[in-house]
Amino acid sequence: MAAIILYLPFVFMNNLAHGQTEQQQSLPVVNASPEQTVKEGDLVTLSGTGSFDPDGEIVSYAWGIEDSDDSSPPIVLEGQNTPVATFTAPKVADSVDSNSYLFELTVTANDGLKDSNTFKVVVIKK
Repeated sequence: MAAIILYLPFVFMNNLAHGQTEQQQSLPVVNASPEQTVKEGDLVTLSGTGSFDPDGEIVSYAWGIEDSDDSSPPIVLEGQNTPVATFTAPKVADSVDSNSYLFELTVTANDGLKDSNTFKVVVIKK
């Protein structure tokens, strides 16, 4: 009896797109304070404690001022690299009734993925 040897090339079909891994990583989700209206001199709390990463953990927070009215006085933001940042609302500048600030929170997950979101704080006169 003769043996028949079949030669079959060793080929795997890869159905993953270029750069894709077996399990896709999910982006973290920024869940920050809602828009606020505060009075001059109020202590304002910006909270990102509701932010999360569906498949890991948040490893860093970065708060910043994205934009403000031209006449808005500068503010000092405490806790810029923590889940909760604060500042004291400054006196409203010039002859306007309010000043607006647009804040941005960026969170970074343990896999290096990031997410950002912006929201507004309006400071009104007392």
